[in-house]
Amino acid sequence: MERVVALVDMDCFYVQVEQRLNPALKGTPCAVVQYNPWKGGGIIAVSYEARAHGVTRQMRGDDARAKCPQINLVRVPQVRGKADLTKYREGGAEVIEVLSRFSDCVERASVDEAYIDLTVEVETRLAALGGAKVTEASLPNTHVAGHDREKDGKTLSDWLETTFNEATLEMHDRRLAVGAVIAEEMRQAVYEDTGFRCSAGIAHNKMLAKLACGFHKPNKQTILPHSQVPQLFKSLPIRKIRNLGGKMGTLVSEHLRVENMADLLVFSERALQQLLGEKNGSWLYSVCRGFDSEPVSARQLPKSIGCSKNFTGKNCLNTRDKVKFWLSELAKEVEERLIKDKHN
Repeated sequence: MERVVALVDMDCFYVQVEQRLNPALKGTPCAVVQYNPWKGGGIIAVSYEARAHGVTRQMRGDDARAKCPQINLVRVPQVRGKADLTKYREGGAEVIEVLSRFSDCVERASVDEAYIDLTVEVETRLAALGGAKVTEASLPNTHVAGHDREKDGKTLSDWLETTFNEATLEMHDRRLAVGAVIAEEMRQAVYEDTGFRCSAGIAHNKMLAKLACGFHKPNKQTILPHSQVPQLFKSLPIRKIRNLGGKMGTLVSEHLRVENMADLLVFSERALQQLLGEKNGSWLYSVCRGFDSEPVSARQLPKSIGCSKNFTGKNCLNTRDKVKFWLSELAKEVEERLIKDKHN
């Protein structure tokens, strides 16, 4: 639990990119559509204003207009007959550049997400603080899991008071508090330099930071102390944990007859190993207790580069010439992106 990890997630990122290009879209219901002829195309991002009208990413463009007639639908550009996501990737790279000023260990997880290991920076800040406390004023957009005034009867101020009480010596939580201060500064720097708003989760590992990030959005951040994990996991479905959303999660749920993460606590490490194998069994035994040793890998460029296009129904590739044509087009895009990344 010595590490401090933040996950920064851009709020409705594709929408924000379009709003920066066209400021008239700001504050309006809008969605980004990856166009195809059927029912106005598939929605890939929805503004919070449109969400208030019931628009979701599962809808088609025409369905969104039926829900919200005033919605602005912005189409993803097309190059070579397929979606061109260049401006979104470049916007994400801008954000990574800002985050990298705060830590040498930034892992670009996707176009709009990054993990940042703040452990070294937190230790430096703690030393500089001496005996001083982190105050609520330095955490204006921060929440703490398990400290919602209406639901829990406790607040961020209560948590800080306990955390920095000399008698308690809650060093694990002190590190999270200082990490949250840095996260506030990171998010503000991202906004000032790019115009993009983002949310964050701060915890002792990547798994918990990812969970915490979704608790309060947009433009907010959440600290998830390890002491709150047991309560959280009582109602957290197994499929919400990365690597458990597919076949392995289904196997665990059906074979062990469990639904939430806390349900796994009754099983020994050996029992989980017998079901999933030694490595996966030990991993699950730790994860259901809130522990995850996966490191943040310093990686600012994507781990891999690829492109694809779906050909369904009447658009299927049913001749050799069509296959050769589209293999050539997709290869050209990969080549261009590899060259661009080489020079970045």
